[in-house]
Amino acid sequence: MSDTPENGATPDYMAEIEDLTKLVESGHELIREGNQIDLTNLEEPIADLCRRLAETPPEDPQAVTIAIQHLVQRLGALSEAIQAQARTEQ
Repeated sequence: MSDTPENGATPDYMAEIEDLTKLVESGHELIREGNQIDLTNLEEPIADLCRRLAETPPEDPQAVTIAIQHLVQRLGALSEAIQAQARTEQ
């Protein structure tokens, strides 16, 4: 994840959000396979993305908002899956 490009162009937030969403979807797959996962590696990239979004607004705020809402929904579902996994392992 990078800062604003030197040419002054708006960062490609959609690509970053898509990459983060793919990581979350990979987490879903790992949980379905019975693996345990750790989400702490997502904290820094998500915090960095949020910071940069505040500093350099996206060219298409509506599209970015929708993509972030989807990411948050999938993260919430993953959190629920992890909690369900933990309950069944007790």
